[in-house]
Amino acid sequence: MRTAAGVILIIAAVLNLLVSFGYLAGGGAASALGSEGMTEMMNVAQQSGSQMTAEQKEAIEKAQDEVAGSGIGLMAFGVFLLVSVGILIAGAVFLFKNTKPQFIMIAGAMAIAAEVIGSLMTTFGVMNILGLVGGIMAIIAAKGMGGGSAPEPVDAE
Repeated sequence: MRTAAGVILIIAAVLNLLVSFGYLAGGGAASALGSEGMTEMMNVAQQSGSQMTAEQKEAIEKAQDEVAGSGIGLMAFGVFLLVSVGILIAGAVFLFKNTKPQFIMIAGAMAIAAEVIGSLMTTFGVMNILGLVGGIMAIIAAKGMGGGSAPEPVDAE
Protein backbone atom coordinates (compact mmCIF):
# COMPACT_ATOMS: atom_id res chain seq x y z
CA MET A 1 0.00 0.00 0.00
CA ARG A 2 2.90 2.35 0.72
CA THR A 3 4.28 1.89 -2.77
CA ALA A 4 0.90 2.46 -4.41
CA ALA A 5 0.30 5.56 -2.29
CA GLY A 6 3.75 6.89 -3.21
CA VAL A 7 3.21 6.34 -6.92
CA ILE A 8 -0.20 8.02 -6.78
CA LEU A 9 1.27 10.97 -4.88
CA ILE A 10 3.95 11.40 -7.54
CA ILE A 11 1.33 11.33 -10.31
CA ALA A 12 -0.78 13.87 -8.37
CA ALA A 13 2.33 16.05 -7.92
CA VAL A 14 3.02 16.08 -11.66
CA LEU A 15 -0.61 16.97 -12.38
CA ASN A 16 -0.48 19.73 -9.74
CA LEU A 17 2.65 21.10 -11.39
CA LEU A 18 0.95 21.33 -14.77
CA VAL A 19 -2.25 22.79 -13.36
CA SER A 20 -0.36 25.34 -11.26
CA PHE A 21 1.06 26.91 -14.40
CA GLY A 22 -2.47 27.35 -15.70
CA TYR A 23 -3.66 28.98 -12.48
CA LEU A 24 -0.63 31.28 -12.37
CA ALA A 25 -1.09 32.32 -16.00
CA GLY A 26 -4.85 32.71 -15.67
CA GLY A 27 -4.55 34.69 -12.46
CA GLY A 28 -1.91 36.95 -13.94
CA ALA A 29 -4.00 37.53 -17.04
CA ALA A 30 -7.11 38.26 -14.99
CA SER A 31 -5.23 40.74 -12.83
CA ALA A 32 -3.63 42.48 -15.80
CA LEU A 33 -6.72 42.53 -17.99
CA GLY A 34 -8.94 43.49 -15.08
CA SER A 35 -7.18 46.78 -14.48
CA GLU A 36 -6.16 47.54 -18.07
CA GLY A 37 -9.38 46.33 -19.65
CA MET A 38 -11.63 48.40 -17.42
CA THR A 39 -9.47 51.50 -17.89
CA GLU A 40 -9.61 51.00 -21.66
CA MET A 41 -13.39 50.64 -21.52
CA MET A 42 -13.68 53.93 -19.64
CA ASN A 43 -11.39 55.65 -22.19
CA VAL A 44 -13.44 54.36 -25.12
CA ALA A 45 -16.65 55.58 -23.52
CA GLN A 46 -15.16 59.02 -22.95
CA GLN A 47 -13.76 59.23 -26.50
CA SER A 48 -17.11 58.33 -28.04
CA GLY A 49 -18.53 61.47 -26.50
CA SER A 50 -20.87 59.81 -24.04
CA GLN A 51 -20.45 60.93 -20.48
CA MET A 52 -20.49 58.26 -17.84
CA THR A 53 -22.64 58.81 -14.82
CA ALA A 54 -21.27 58.42 -11.32
CA GLU A 55 -23.20 55.16 -10.98
CA GLN A 56 -21.63 53.74 -14.14
CA LYS A 57 -18.14 54.71 -13.00
CA GLU A 58 -18.78 53.14 -9.61
CA ALA A 59 -20.02 49.92 -11.24
CA ILE A 60 -16.92 49.74 -13.45
CA GLU A 61 -14.59 50.32 -10.49
CA LYS A 62 -16.42 47.62 -8.49
CA ALA A 63 -16.09 45.15 -11.38
CA GLN A 64 -12.41 46.06 -11.75
CA ASP A 65 -11.77 45.28 -8.06
CA GLU A 66 -13.60 41.94 -8.32
CA VAL A 67 -11.65 40.84 -11.41
CA ALA A 68 -8.32 41.84 -9.86
CA GLY A 69 -9.22 40.04 -6.62
CA SER A 70 -10.12 36.83 -8.41
CA GLY A 71 -6.84 37.00 -10.36
CA ILE A 72 -4.86 37.26 -7.15
CA GLY A 73 -6.79 34.31 -5.71
CA LEU A 74 -6.01 32.19 -8.76
CA MET A 75 -2.32 33.10 -8.55
CA ALA A 76 -2.24 32.27 -4.82
CA PHE A 77 -3.73 28.84 -5.50
CA GLY A 78 -1.17 28.34 -8.27
CA VAL A 79 1.64 29.04 -5.78
CA PHE A 80 0.03 26.66 -3.28
CA LEU A 81 0.00 23.94 -5.95
CA LEU A 82 3.68 24.60 -6.75
CA VAL A 83 4.57 24.17 -3.09
CA SER A 84 2.47 21.02 -2.91
CA VAL A 85 4.51 19.47 -5.73
CA GLY A 86 7.67 19.34 -3.64
CA ILE A 87 5.87 18.18 -0.52
CA LEU A 88 4.00 15.41 -2.34
CA ILE A 89 7.17 14.10 -3.98
CA ALA A 90 9.02 14.18 -0.65
CA GLY A 91 6.08 12.38 0.97
CA ALA A 92 6.23 9.71 -1.74
CA VAL A 93 9.97 9.22 -1.15
CA PHE A 94 9.36 8.83 2.58
CA LEU A 95 6.62 6.32 1.83
CA PHE A 96 9.07 4.29 -0.25
CA LYS A 97 11.67 4.48 2.55
CA ASN A 98 9.13 3.76 5.32
CA THR A 99 10.30 6.79 7.31
CA LYS A 100 8.85 10.05 8.68
CA PRO A 101 5.16 9.14 9.05
CA GLN A 102 4.29 12.62 10.39
CA PHE A 103 5.59 14.24 7.20
CA ILE A 104 3.68 11.71 5.11
CA MET A 105 0.48 12.64 6.94
CA ILE A 106 1.12 16.31 6.17
CA ALA A 107 1.73 15.45 2.51
CA GLY A 108 -1.48 13.41 2.41
CA ALA A 109 -3.44 16.26 3.99
CA MET A 110 -1.95 18.70 1.50
CA ALA A 111 -2.94 16.45 -1.41
CA ILE A 112 -6.50 16.30 -0.09
CA ALA A 113 -6.59 20.07 0.52
CA ALA A 114 -5.34 20.82 -2.99
CA GLU A 115 -8.09 18.70 -4.53
CA VAL A 116 -10.83 20.10 -2.31
CA ILE A 117 -9.81 23.73 -2.94
CA GLY A 118 -9.43 23.04 -6.65
CA SER A 119 -12.87 21.48 -6.88
CA LEU A 120 -14.39 24.43 -5.00
CA MET A 121 -12.78 26.87 -7.44
CA THR A 122 -13.83 24.97 -10.55
CA THR A 123 -15.70 21.67 -10.61
CA PHE A 124 -15.05 18.22 -9.21
CA GLY A 125 -13.63 15.95 -11.89
CA VAL A 126 -11.98 12.62 -12.46
CA MET A 127 -8.52 14.09 -11.93
CA ASN A 128 -9.49 15.23 -8.42
CA ILE A 129 -10.15 11.62 -7.43
CA LEU A 130 -6.49 10.71 -7.98
CA GLY A 131 -5.22 13.29 -5.48
CA LEU A 132 -7.92 12.44 -2.94
CA VAL A 133 -7.20 8.70 -3.13
CA GLY A 134 -3.45 9.29 -2.94
CA GLY A 135 -3.81 11.55 0.09
CA ILE A 136 -6.09 9.13 1.91
CA MET A 137 -3.85 6.16 1.12
CA ALA A 138 -0.77 8.09 2.30
CA ILE A 139 -2.41 8.95 5.62
CA ILE A 140 -3.54 5.36 6.15
CA ALA A 141 -0.07 4.04 5.26
CA ALA A 142 1.61 6.55 7.59
CA LYS A 143 -0.65 5.53 10.48
CA GLY A 144 0.25 1.88 9.86
CA MET A 145 4.00 2.49 9.84
CA GLY A 146 6.01 0.85 12.51
CA GLY A 147 9.59 1.39 13.46
CA GLY A 148 12.42 0.11 11.32
CA SER A 149 13.10 0.21 7.64
CA ALA A 150 11.09 -1.05 4.73
CA PRO A 151 11.06 -4.84 4.30
CA GLU A 152 13.38 -6.28 1.68
CA PRO A 153 11.72 -7.42 -1.54
CA VAL A 154 11.15 -11.15 -1.88
CA ASP A 155 13.08 -12.85 -4.67
CA ALA A 156 10.90 -15.28 -6.58
CA GLU A 157 13.60 -17.69 -7.70
